[in-house]
Amino acid sequence: MEDIPFPRGVRDLMPNEALFRNEVLKRIEKTFQSFGFLTIDTPVFESTKVLNAKGVIGEEAKLIYEMKYEDIALRYDHTVSLARYMAMHQSLPMPFRRYSIGKVWRREEPQKLRYREFTQADVDIVGGRPSATDAETIAVGAIAIASLGIDYSIKISSRKFMDKMLESFGIPAEQRAGVMRAIDKLDKVGRDGVIESLQKLGLSRDMIAKIDSLIAFEGTNDDKLSYLEKTLNLGPEVKEMRETIELLDMYKLKQSAVSIDFSLVRGIDYYTGIVFEYKVSDPGIKSSVGSGGRYDNLIGTFSGRQLPAVGSSLGIDRLLDVLSFSSSAKHSYANVFIATIGDKNYAYALQLANRIRDQGVAVDVNIASRNISNQLAYANSLKFKYAVIVGDNEERTKSVRIRNLIDGSENTMSIEEMLAILKFEK
Repeated sequence: MEDIPFPRGVRDLMPNEALFRNEVLKRIEKTFQSFGFLTIDTPVFESTKVLNAKGVIGEEAKLIYEMKYEDIALRYDHTVSLARYMAMHQSLPMPFRRYSIGKVWRREEPQKLRYREFTQADVDIVGGRPSATDAETIAVGAIAIASLGIDYSIKISSRKFMDKMLESFGIPAEQRAGVMRAIDKLDKVGRDGVIESLQKLGLSRDMIAKIDSLIAFEGTNDDKLSYLEKTLNLGPEVKEMRETIELLDMYKLKQSAVSIDFSLVRGIDYYTGIVFEYKVSDPGIKSSVGSGGRYDNLIGTFSGRQLPAVGSSLGIDRLLDVLSFSSSAKHSYANVFIATIGDKNYAYALQLANRIRDQGVAVDVNIASRNISNQLAYANSLKFKYAVIVGDNEERTKSVRIRNLIDGSENTMSIEEMLAILKFEK
């Protein structure tokens, strides 16, 4: 085909990109496991009745990929799947910590750092004390990001704060969800865009002015919490937030990583309390690389059994773009390539490969009928560190020629000497 059709909002990964991605996922998963999170597995699609239930995704439900001829859809995120899972498996020990890493799908317009198919790495805690579970969920995501060498900050707020503030501004309860969704788009459309959206919702000039003043509020975390205490009488909610921030300090995150931001509300309907986003220091990247929040009513939507829960989700594709993963030089898990002078030396090459693999080192063996020059060109293209060259003479003397493909040096040696050099190439 002259022009092969390819869907928008998805991407193929080259070997170096896929390898880099796998290494990132391993680091993140290792962090999750170090906190004692358990893994579960759920299908890549859910019932549309689950995804479209009242108070679940809300306005964002228009982004769900529904299957033709069946009442099922590709999963929108891992959170709704967990809520459905908890409702169906009520004998699990509580509190229940779980992590899940996998692809999700959203039918939205593709743009920079925004895909239709992407991978999320989630941690969630069902049950437990709110301040303790909120802090741990936020911290584990931050530590996972830091393990990748990425400089980050954490924006934090609470849907409880926003709901009380909007109530104090005289905004009716039935309009608050729409107002929150408008405010949530601040990073995308700016303050003028938010004001325009609020005007379309029919809010008065006074209401809009108060909201604009709120999202522009500057000061320390203590300044903002004191404002809430004094102005809105949010004593219990502020106390809980203070406890969460104090606990976050104990996780030894980067200094001044956490800041309260009144413009942060998160657009999904199921959030009920604390909400947060992870940002990177690159000024050219405004989108968050992860987010989360508390959703105390979601599980009860499916079971009638109210279970408090909080979760954090890292956007793997955005993290990869931040790390410029496409320029990664490593193309293979192997650092060693065995080249054969002739096809008849293949059996000897296999014996050597097995000896090398026995000590935990990955190795690639020539399996094509090509001359030694082309074999070494192949090895160089995949960035192997060593080429082990064998021919009739090496097979007869049970030796090898080993070439360092980085500095070009080459030596003939015994198999044992070769193994001693390669044992550190894991």
